[in-house]
Amino acid sequence: MPKKELKNIIVYTGVYYQDNALYQARSKIWFQTFDNAKKLGVKVVVRNDGGLPGEMLERIKTYENITIVEKTGLNTLGGGRREALQKCLAIAEAEGIENPVFLWTEPEKDDLITEKNLLPLIKEVHAGNNIVVAAREEKAWEQLPPFQRWAERRANARANQTVEKETGINPGLDFWFAPKAFDRIGAQEFLAYNSNKDRLDLWDSIMVPIVTALKSGKKVKSLPIDFLYNKIQIDNESDELNRDIKIKRIEQYAQILKELGDPKWGGFFKEAEGELAKVKELSHTLAEAKKSLFGKFFKK
Repeated sequence: MPKKELKNIIVYTGVYYQDNALYQARSKIWFQTFDNAKKLGVKVVVRNDGGLPGEMLERIKTYENITIVEKTGLNTLGGGRREALQKCLAIAEAEGIENPVFLWTEPEKDDLITEKNLLPLIKEVHAGNNIVVAAREEKAWEQLPPFQRWAERRANARANQTVEKETGINPGLDFWFAPKAFDRIGAQEFLAYNSNKDRLDLWDSIMVPIVTALKSGKKVKSLPIDFLYNKIQIDNESDELNRDIKIKRIEQYAQILKELGDPKWGGFFKEAEGELAKVKELSHTLAEAKKSLFGKFFKK
């Protein structure tokens, strides 16, 4: 019998699909995540970010605990996440949940949607923490391909150092691990992000609000959890020779650190403005631009 505390949590996520081996593998894990939530009686809001085959969308609709938020017009990745969070808040209000806990996660993290991991997150939010940032333990880190493990640890170190320079506090957070749980107060930090329409508003949309929360005196806590990656994901995304995956990781690394206020990467993008304009003028492909970033990463 699921614990009654699980009635207080609403999970939100986003799904995007392309017809290739990578997304075929990822989508298998989505349904393991959805099955876990259904067994626990956990409410889930799923933002449809595009590309879903009709039969897959219909399959998601069969879950009584899932509410789907469809993509509306042109919107950023961060904007879509805020739409899903707004729906979570509306559900909590409609159902009279007094102390709701909202949890953002990627849909591939099926081992997160378990009693062993959800209950500690709920407990810490109910203890008065406005935002609880889940952190990987060593066994999860060891599952990652060597390049990803090195890059994410390096990124976390720079992110925490950047926050310490701005706030005087080194929060010791696993920024690059997506799951974050929060209360209504914490939710407002995520909802307010990019209100001036001047941010990247992609992966940064679930990281930078943590920094603004710290600056405004809200309670933020790191919580190590007993999490393991799904073997399907590890088997399909662990090719160390896959240059495109490496380039994407470096692109995320650089752009997120820039949005977090890292002066090194802020300076890099400022200096690169002219170069990127030339790339566009010469009709070079986006892939070529990313390869340039890949080279610069290892020179700095």
